[in-house]
Amino acid sequence: MGMGFRSGLLVALFLAAGCADQLVLDDDGALLVIPHEVGSQGHIIVKTMINDHGPYRFALDTGASISVVFDKTREEAGLELLAGEQVLVHGMIGSGHFPLTTVAELKVGKESWRSGRLASLPGNNWVPTEIDGILGVDFLSRYAVGVSAQDRVVRLYPPELVSNRSYSGWHSVPMRKLQVGEGTAFAYSINLEINKVVIPAILDLGAGFNLMNWRAASAIRVKPKGAMSRKVIYGAVEDARIVAGLDVEKLRVAGLHWRHRTFFISKFSIFEVLDLENKPAAIVGPGFFKDRDFVIDFVRNRLLISKS
Repeated sequence: MGMGFRSGLLVALFLAAGCADQLVLDDDGALLVIPHEVGSQGHIIVKTMINDHGPYRFALDTGASISVVFDKTREEAGLELLAGEQVLVHGMIGSGHFPLTTVAELKVGKESWRSGRLASLPGNNWVPTEIDGILGVDFLSRYAVGVSAQDRVVRLYPPELVSNRSYSGWHSVPMRKLQVGEGTAFAYSINLEINKVVIPAILDLGAGFNLMNWRAASAIRVKPKGAMSRKVIYGAVEDARIVAGLDVEKLRVAGLHWRHRTFFISKFSIFEVLDLENKPAAIVGPGFFKDRDFVIDFVRNRLLISKS
């Protein structure tokens, strides 16, 4: 890493009065340091225990307000559905109501979440076979979440360790909190700049691809090319959609320059839920950050991204 960074997470060294702290991805101060694997679609996956069953593979998902267990895993772990209780789940392509279950203890490393409520989804075509469940914002927002691309480690920190400091050597990207539908769920967006056009992009670590709507594609004046022009993707409620693909050669995020990021284009219902259907909008998944370390600060609604 540049700027003398070591792999690991948040040790904030106070340099001097009036100076910014240095953010280092290090183990000191971390509540949890756990290796992660990268899934077939770029998902960040950690081993998770459910009531002493497992380990199961759960993907980090900042686009999910509620954590999810897929039906097969729920049955293996012996979890019962809550009679008469359902939750409305908004996916990229469609929405649907799904039953709820509770876990006495969901454990990631030594970090424990007790009496959590999870949505139970069928999985089917849209879920890569290596994923058994999803750790949503209800779990993740209890921490500052650091992801190191270099050493493939997730580190969870006390949120106050990050939230009350500014850091040198990292770009601080504001995250806008967007209400999802009429409920109490929220999504988080950052701004992309492509061909001098600013496009709000949902930060969705659960998305297997980077996506944008047709208004965004039109605004940036980039057309789909050749073999990338068609692909079928599946949504959380089993809907399928044929999408067009394009390569964005150059883009910027808060002063950081990025090259060659693939986006798939279609009409996605999630943009309607977020009141973005008539505006240029995008979704960035974990593959967008494949060569960058980053830290999600839910307290100050910002994303800290390493410069290199």
